[in-house]
Formats: sequence, structure tokens, C-alpha cells
Amino acid sequence: MLVAVGAQPNIALADAAGLRLGDGGVLVDASLRSSDPDIYAVGDIAAAQHPLLHTRIRTEHWANALKQPATAAAGMLGQQAEYDELPYFFTDQYDLGMEYVGYAASYQRVVFRGDVDGREFVAFWLDGENRVLAGMNVNIWEGLDDIKDLIRSRAPVDPDALADSQAPLGALLN
Repeated sequence: MLVAVGAQPNIALADAAGLRLGDGGVLVDASLRSSDPDIYAVGDIAAAQHPLLHTRIRTEHWANALKQPATAAAGMLGQQAEYDELPYFFTDQYDLGMEYVGYAASYQRVVFRGDVDGREFVAFWLDGENRVLAGMNVNIWEGLDDIKDLIRSRAPVDPDALADSQAPLGALLN
């Protein structure tokens, strides 16, 4: 087991081991297995194929370092496991608190719900079929699980209903 802690992923050891590299890290599949079937990578260095988003993502956030090892350990023990947590970040900047979940490398539109001028809102990134790709809470601390459900469902939503802060987010899936 190798544990590495630092501000920037150091891929020199992985490179010397002949592992496939890309996106600033070690390329791994959804089970976090590298190009060498006996080597797994987790945390900032893991450029993982995401099973739900169908793209490779390297997320630099401590939440991955906390949650990914269980998936890697399952694989090491011969169990089928895929890391399918949605990318997630949070930050507090002065009087703004923000949570972002999902992945919107390309999108068609952004829908706002709540009071943008009052700095209490949720922003949703939608694709061309009105499916939620990502969401960001700004100074609103409920609804993150509903946003995750909307993203995971891959179901189209009505943008007007999404913008209506009186409509429960969970009801948009029905």
C-alpha cells in the first residue's frame, strides 16, 4: 500500500511502473483498477472512468480520497464494485456557501431557482434534452440529495418547473 499526501499528484512512480497516465493522473477504470490489474489508484491521482457519466474524471477533492478506497478494496478482494459517486465540491467564501454536484463539461443552458440577486439560489446545468447534468446550491443547504437524484435519473425535466422554487425538486422525477 502506498499513501501519498501532497498538493499536486506526483505521477513519477506510476510512470516508472509503466501505468497508463492521462488527465494529470493514473488512468483507471470504474473499479479504480489501473492498466496493471494488480494496481489500484484512488484520490487526486485517479483519473477514473465514471460509469454513470460515461467519461473519465479526475476530481481533486478530499471526498474522493475518503470514499474511493472502499471500491478499490472490494476489487482487490475479488468483488465487483464501481465508484459511481457524483463529483462533489463545497466551499465557503466570506458570506457565500456553495455546494456543486455533477459534471457539466458541455451543456445547453443554466436554469436558476430562487433569489439570484439575494444570493440564495440553486443553478442547474441542463443538456439539450433538458436532463440535469449538475447543480450548485448557493446559500441554500437543503435539496442536495434531490439534485443528485435528478442527475442520476438522466430523465428530462421541465425547465420551468425546475425554476419554480415552490415546486418540490423530488416531484420533478414523477
